[in-house]
Amino acid sequence: MHREEKVNYAALWMWARSSPRRMIFLLRINWGRWCALRRRRRQQRRIDGSIPSVLAVSPTMRCNYDCQACYSRGRPEDDQLSTEELDALFSEAEELGVHSIVLTGGEPLLRDDILDLTTRHHRLLFFLITNGSLITPQIASRIARSGNVIALVSLEGFAGHTDERRQPGAYRTAMRALAYLREARAVSGFTATNTAANIDELGSDEFINQMVDVGCAVGFFTEYVPCGSNPRSEWVLDEPARAALRNRVLEFRRRKPIVLSQFPDDEYGRENRCSGAGRSSLHINAQGDVEPCPFMSIARENIRHGGLIAACRSPFLRAIREHPELLRRQRYACSLFEHRDALDGLAQQFDADSERKP
Repeated sequence: MHREEKVNYAALWMWARSSPRRMIFLLRINWGRWCALRRRRRQQRRIDGSIPSVLAVSPTMRCNYDCQACYSRGRPEDDQLSTEELDALFSEAEELGVHSIVLTGGEPLLRDDILDLTTRHHRLLFFLITNGSLITPQIASRIARSGNVIALVSLEGFAGHTDERRQPGAYRTAMRALAYLREARAVSGFTATNTAANIDELGSDEFINQMVDVGCAVGFFTEYVPCGSNPRSEWVLDEPARAALRNRVLEFRRRKPIVLSQFPDDEYGRENRCSGAGRSSLHINAQGDVEPCPFMSIARENIRHGGLIAACRSPFLRAIREHPELLRRQRYACSLFEHRDALDGLAQQFDADSERKP
């Protein structure tokens, strides 16, 4: 275990020891992770494929916000996976030893069935990424009772940056949602896209302290990738800014009772290798297409034809993994986006559907 990972576990312990409820949640997560690992190792030999430990799923691409430079803007909103198809996907994920499902989109809570689905699959830990606009006290209570959902509310910093990128009042709405989750004693956190415009604010003691005060157990910083229909190249971080935020995150881990993850640094690690394309994660879009990651809308398989096992056995994803240069990033936060031309060329060999390339 690397030193920074130990520090993150220390922050998790600081958070958990403040109440028996939190400690029980932590123990349940660790037990679930261990059980999933055993299933995954057993199934890995059986299916002769790469089973991810984390699955990103976009149950819908519909959203009630219209955020600037959103990576998912322009994605198809029709023919989304049905309740029965999502239920089958989650059941298969449980059996194969997937531990965590990241529910993204789109706004997942626009689907009335999403919380019902999470309660049916207690062997999975769900990270629900939401703008918070649909979280009511009743929804917060349901999340708290589930025991396997961590609600992550999206912010861009304080009111100025959040409202500018999202919509007027978005910051107030997000903070209200976090307050509802805290009052319900749900496990919650924040997600933030760090850009050249807001990095100083996100990396401040003031912002992290506010997230701790409102009850956040975890926080995810994701570096901006200039994809989608309206990319903002001026938001891309340069290397000094990236390194400065990394140092701040490591500092916070030593002294703040909140578990912070920073992407891509925590994902790529010292080897500078992407976890996508089935190495330890992949993305299922709203139509069931199997994509290497949420930023690259290019697919060969669909779970409607062969289920999750077909995704794990994907020749296209395997070919990506066999080209290590495609998994190493340089300027941008996503190596696959950075090598998208080479990825397109590789996809053509498998007759991939690249019509929705960002």
